[in-house]
Amino acid sequence: MPATLAAPTRARTGLLTSLAAVLLIALNLRLGISSAAALLDALRADLGFSPLVAALLPTLPSLCFAAAGAGTGTLARRLGVERTVLAAVVALTAGLAVRAVPATWALLAGTVLGMSGLALCNVLLPTLVRTHFPQRVGLLTGLYTTTLALGATLASAVAVPVAGAVGSPSLGLAVWALPALAATVVWAAWTGIRTGVVLAPAPTPTERISPWAMARTRLGALVTAYFGLQALNAYAITGWLPSLLSGHGMSEGAAGVVLAVAQAVGIPVSFAVLALAKGPAGLRGAFAAVSAAMLVGFAGLLVAPMALPLVWAVLVGLGLCSFPLVLAVIARSGSGPAQTTALSTLSQSLGYLLAALGPLAVGLLHSATGGWTAPMALLLGTAAAQLAVGIALTRGRP
Repeated sequence: MPATLAAPTRARTGLLTSLAAVLLIALNLRLGISSAAALLDALRADLGFSPLVAALLPTLPSLCFAAAGAGTGTLARRLGVERTVLAAVVALTAGLAVRAVPATWALLAGTVLGMSGLALCNVLLPTLVRTHFPQRVGLLTGLYTTTLALGATLASAVAVPVAGAVGSPSLGLAVWALPALAATVVWAAWTGIRTGVVLAPAPTPTERISPWAMARTRLGALVTAYFGLQALNAYAITGWLPSLLSGHGMSEGAAGVVLAVAQAVGIPVSFAVLALAKGPAGLRGAFAAVSAAMLVGFAGLLVAPMALPLVWAVLVGLGLCSFPLVLAVIARSGSGPAQTTALSTLSQSLGYLLAALGPLAVGLLHSATGGWTAPMALLLGTAAAQLAVGIALTRGRP
């Protein structure tokens, strides 16, 4: 092939390979979380762990995202962005595999290891998108959040039957290590760790921008607050919705399907929301609409959870579209990759620390009261706060 043709061909191949690698990572970002939520009651019955552990398990992802995410910038500067992501997916694969052991310690240890890997991916994906696809940030954000929602939907819908097919909920959780392993292989091939050829390296930011400097800005404070509130609401409801519905008499399998519906709604809606959010007025409207939908969905689950469960699930699913919205704001903010990484690190480390309170508080309130009224009343308040912060964030934004 002539040199003039070979270079563009290699460039296109590298671009398509990087796109496939990013989307495969995104597919795995919620598989381990959604499958654990759908199997929570079965795991508790099989392993016999306490109500405190039951409340802790849906909380661990947020805690890991906060703790591991805080060190992502430093790790990326030392190893490089791609090698850091490779280490992250290796940790994810190992963590999910450990959960095959039918013991509470293995469930908790595997969750901590796997979710720590996810934390690194969560923080670095906006930087990767901005670096490799600077002219298509909105499109790529929509693609990877849609892929993420597909993974969450798949895991919620089939986790219970898969666990039944393999004979135990612990083995059912470990099945999700297989797509994580596939992501590891593809990512290793792309970064050249296996072949010795780097196809399209993302330059590691040499500029050092402290995330805490971003915390002193209005943008940093509001993005972090909004990210934390939307994550709190998302992880609390996805972690406990199947248990809430089964507590009102719905079968575990049907409750998993309702959770899958809530997560599937974001698949077609995310692109529409991101398209709407291109201009200032559209951005304000999109933030207000998704936060209001979450508020109404929570109100329905509080007042009449079994009357229209699919309607409440659809509204909650619309509310979950706040995630791609705030990621798009992060990816478009700052003067370059270093500032994007700093804002992403700040919002995700502190935001997930706030988010960890949601699943834990819901679990402890449910255990203390024996019902779901107090937990859902709490989430109704946090959904109202999310709406208020979203309006403040988009006020006066260019």
